[in-house]
Amino acid sequence: MKKIVLSVAAFFMTIVLAQAANCGVTTKKYTIEPGASIYGAVEGRMDIVDTLVKFVKAHGNRCDSVSAASDNMLSKGYTLKCNKYNYTYQILDKGGKWYLQVE
Repeated sequence: MKKIVLSVAAFFMTIVLAQAANCGVTTKKYTIEPGASIYGAVEGRMDIVDTLVKFVKAHGNRCDSVSAASDNMLSKGYTLKCNKYNYTYQILDKGGKWYLQVE
């Protein structure tokens, strides 16, 4: 049951983020680093990684290469680490709106 809920949440989050990230970022201008840690609901879902990177860049932040990406265990959202782990971003769903938290 938990996997179904997580899959449905990931699907809707992808749609919402894709709409929000469609702010002029049209081409893939990032790489996946060798040995990148992509796991959880994001594993094998490069469409979600692409949407997360677009969301981060649409908010004026850098992500030239993806070091790690995963769904959050304790909160609704995702974690994206970029540029050889130099930048960490939390993409969080709070009250039905998606927010970017830079760490």
